[in-house]
Amino acid sequence: MMKRDAIYKTDYLLVIAVALLAVIGILMIYSSGFDPIDKVNSGLYKKQLLWFIFGFLLLTAVTFINYQLLGDYSLHIYGICIALLLFTIFFGRPVRNTRAWLNLGFFSIQPSEFMKLGLVIVLGKYLELRERDISNFKELLIPTLITLVPVTIIYYQPDFGTAITFIPILFIMLFVGGADISHLVSIVLIAAIALIVPMFITYREWVGVEGSNFVLDFFKDTNMLFAVSGAILIISIISYIIHKIRVKKILRRIYIPGTVISFGLLFSVFIQKYFHNYQKKRILVFLNPDLDPHASGYNIIQSKIAIGSGGFIGKGFLKGTQSQLGFLPEKSSDFIFSVVAEEMGFIGAIIVIALLAIIIFRGIQISFEAKDKFGALLASGITSIFFFHAVINIGMVIGIMPVTGIPLSFISYGGSNLIMSMIAVGILINIRMRKFVY
Repeated sequence: MMKRDAIYKTDYLLVIAVALLAVIGILMIYSSGFDPIDKVNSGLYKKQLLWFIFGFLLLTAVTFINYQLLGDYSLHIYGICIALLLFTIFFGRPVRNTRAWLNLGFFSIQPSEFMKLGLVIVLGKYLELRERDISNFKELLIPTLITLVPVTIIYYQPDFGTAITFIPILFIMLFVGGADISHLVSIVLIAAIALIVPMFITYREWVGVEGSNFVLDFFKDTNMLFAVSGAILIISIISYIIHKIRVKKILRRIYIPGTVISFGLLFSVFIQKYFHNYQKKRILVFLNPDLDPHASGYNIIQSKIAIGSGGFIGKGFLKGTQSQLGFLPEKSSDFIFSVVAEEMGFIGAIIVIALLAIIIFRGIQISFEAKDKFGALLASGITSIFFFHAVINIGMVIGIMPVTGIPLSFISYGGSNLIMSMIAVGILINIRMRKFVY
């Protein structure tokens, strides 16, 4: 049972940080929706305020439910989230060529946002159950498949930006769950090879490099690349079998890097064949926005102008020229941090980053202090959501990350992300409170 004062062990610092971020977000949404000519507002801030109130009620409710029940029903939660994703593909409301929203009459939801929390819950329970075996490489297969199912569905909505956020969540939870570091490094190397090959080819074609290049021509032939990947994999498998029979450690230097290279090339074939050119170009544009200043690079260029023009103290509330005059795209959602930096300056940007850092820091502390493995995994997974949303979104608007459409937690306009984030904070508070159960 719970000690009498456990209910009062609420993490007030965490709650205050969330509330302040939400208030800043509502103010910035009001500002970005203000028309300085007609003196009218789009009214999006009213919806955000209602979603925050509703989210806060859910946050409070979640703190009273034992978080361990989430583990008991993890497969049910995961299954419902997957079903909603599939339903969205066929019956979702198309917005900007993406079928990612379900229209429920007077409001719409984005199931992929809640899928993030569903994935954290099911991975947390699985990794808790397999704690003793997770250091074996083969044990990484199930959590990887659990992650790839929603990633694949979301990719075909298509919402590539949201889909990629699931990968670092998996990585962090595997790390906390006890996976071997060398295995995780291998996964990173596979991802690096898979991205570098198609990006190199796309860059060469985009900038119009002339002349024949044997290496480039070889990597452009996906059939040849697939064959080479298969050949390397076969060699790796044979080396592994011989290693198991004869126990020759030197063969580890063949089958381990061979497997990494093989899977990296295999995934690069997938990216070349199934990724759209605009998706590959977005990854390139963040390296040099001037490659496509009127299309893919336009957003980043305008965002940098807005941030730079804010200076140290900002231009003032409702006085941001880039946002008020419509130069800044998606100013209420994806590029809301640019509005913060333009109107509140360097000081305002640092305040937002500091508040996000408090949430992330408290999430890490709660993970370390959790009374059981599931609580630690759950807290680390939730914290990774907030961390990577902050890194990707802020990195995107300052031009060091690709434009992916990832919202900034608690600040960007959007009910689904805000409500999911509030529920997630409620779970963090719940985990901390349950420390006092005896």
